[in-house]
Amino acid sequence: MNIPQSIVRIFLLLPNGHIGAQLRDNIPGIASQGMLSTFGGGVDSGESPQQAALREIEEETCLTTNYYKMEFITTFTHLMTQKYRKFLQKNHLFFARVSDCDQREIKEGVGFVVLRKDVDFEKVNAAEGTQMAWKLLQEYLK
Repeated sequence: MNIPQSIVRIFLLLPNGHIGAQLRDNIPGIASQGMLSTFGGGVDSGESPQQAALREIEEETCLTTNYYKMEFITTFTHLMTQKYRKFLQKNHLFFARVSDCDQREIKEGVGFVVLRKDVDFEKVNAAEGTQMAWKLLQEYLK
């Protein structure tokens, strides 16, 4: 598994005020198998985090910018382990205010999960980086 050094994470803010997230596949070799996660992925060479977030949300949900407004929240670092190597990964956190959820089609993961804003993520099957992102999102939305 190749772990990128810089990634984008995106939560969806749905019209009803709930939060949309991704349920990851159980495919061997991918990060956070079978867990709740954000939408997103690696920032490609020459790409800004904003460009990566726009690309990833369209690739993973088929939503185009006609149906959401992307907002940057913050960048945080997370200690990642790959085999015997550890390194800090930059996580660029965004959320997309979605105006029309009917246009969404999930292209990655096994499902779309809808959460209330007050869900206790420590009780959810999510990796540490996603839990950190959730706490930052909750602070941002206060």
